Amino acid sequence: MDARRVGADADVLIAGAGPAGCAAAIVCAAGGLRTVLAERAPGPGARPGEALHPGAETLLARLLPDGFGDAVGARHEGITVGWGAASRFEPFGQDGNGSWRGFQVDRQRLDALLLDRARQAGADVRLGCRVLEPVVEGGAVTGVRFNGAAAPLRTGTVIDATGRARWLSRALGLTGPLRSPRLLIRYGYAAGSCPERDAAPAIVADRTGWTWTARVAPERYQWMRLDFVPVQPQRSGLPEEFAGLVPEGPARAADVSWRLCPAAAGPGWFLAGDAGVLLDPASSHGVLRALLSGWTAGSLTAAVADRALEAEQAAGMYQRWLHEGAERDMAHLSARYAQLGACGFG
Repeated sequence: MDARRVGADADVLIAGAGPAGCAAAIVCAAGGLRTVLAERAPGPGARPGEALHPGAETLLARLLPDGFGDAVGARHEGITVGWGAASRFEPFGQDGNGSWRGFQVDRQRLDALLLDRARQAGADVRLGCRVLEPVVEGGAVTGVRFNGAAAPLRTGTVIDATGRARWLSRALGLTGPLRSPRLLIRYGYAAGSCPERDAAPAIVADRTGWTWTARVAPERYQWMRLDFVPVQPQRSGLPEEFAGLVPEGPARAADVSWRLCPAAAGPGWFLAGDAGVLLDPASSHGVLRALLSGWTAGSLTAAVADRALEAEQAAGMYQRWLHEGAERDMAHLSARYAQLGACGFG
């Protein structure tokens, strides 16, 4: 047993119950670790990120063995792409079982399914529980202080899956410089009928930015817009092809500036999901990256607990894996933006 776990209240504390945090909690709890999953919100909420790459299906099937069909609002075999040129349909591919299909999911429902699975696996799920600061001893993270708790929770490993809040890296002073210009997406939903968009989502880009449109459920559509240079948006925010739809409330916004934490893991801690690496949605697989990073951080935590790996080895493996993947994604997306004349990325 790792010396840090002797007398600990839990083997692992995971902050944040999105896809990354829930994936880590499922892996750890199913592996027999005493797992605490803390989420500051009272429960899953609506959030963007409904498009899932076909590669997510195999991983989701392992995380949710009872299925996740209730969260799927639409499926598609590819995406219509107009990247500085005329739009064309690009299929995901196929194998002996047929065409690969992506998903449009209800994120609130998907997050609820993952949270329920974490509970079933044995995780101690604490909603409305806000982490304040890590306990650091001898250069290692050994616990966490909670809002309203008299004493810290002692734990062998802490996994930060708090997304853009980046709770742990901020507390440890590990935040790095932006890897892109400041980027803001506007997004929203609309109801009605848009047959042109029912077959496949679309992303259309030019030198000013890009627009994403998709059907996410019957008679419900989502749009996102990223401008390379900030502009004054139209009042409705709706893209032209959705002009005949009824907006569901005002447009919302999110900061999607690229970030890569210089240290993604260390003695007793990991950063998963957007807490470790954040790219804008044009990278196309943010939810898949979150699930994979949570799964990997959880698996390495279990390996350390079983003494199959030293904590320093696990941290080094995770750091290399996360950074190599992030750098590849940044290089690919930087090249695509360069085609449009945008610069300052990477």
